[in-house]
Amino acid sequence: MMLSKITVSFPLRSKQVKFSKLTRKELHMNRLFTTLFIVIAGTLFIGCAGSKPQLSPMQLRQLTTRVIESTYDHVFRATMTVLQDNGYVIKNTDMNSGLIVAHIDRETSGGSQFMQSLFLGKVKDKNTIIEFSATVNKLNEQSQELRISLQETNYTESGGKNEINQITDDKTYQKLFNDITVEVKRREAMGK
Repeated sequence: MMLSKITVSFPLRSKQVKFSKLTRKELHMNRLFTTLFIVIAGTLFIGCAGSKPQLSPMQLRQLTTRVIESTYDHVFRATMTVLQDNGYVIKNTDMNSGLIVAHIDRETSGGSQFMQSLFLGKVKDKNTIIEFSATVNKLNEQSQELRISLQETNYTESGGKNEINQITDDKTYQKLFNDITVEVKRREAMGK
């Protein structure tokens, strides 16, 4: 069944203005195309904005592992010291296996939360915890392999896990390894 266009006209200040009334089919097609455009544009925007290159397991190992020239004890204790200096809470350590587990709550102070909510419309770091794990492996008396893993977990307001991401920022790992190396050298100089 074919519907025709209906034209309605009425006088407006001595001029006649005509409005076309769309048929149901035309109205439905307009809505369909508008919705389709919004979905495609949104998908492209989100896809381009959030894409990060994935690291291979070997690239990830290279990013997260360093050999530090010092004793096992110095490397293990220096790693714990650097974590505590950076606000991490040590949850578990085992000197025999070389395991260190820690975390930090990235929820910011109240004033900062207010400014974030005012300008961004949300609090970025609220309900975010960074989990840290490290293993120290003894290669020989003066060489230790230190492997670090950082994971960011975002929680919902009710406490459920919302999103878990492994941190792969090379600057973050480089800073941690540099800080640990400096602490190792400080311990060696002090003869601890």
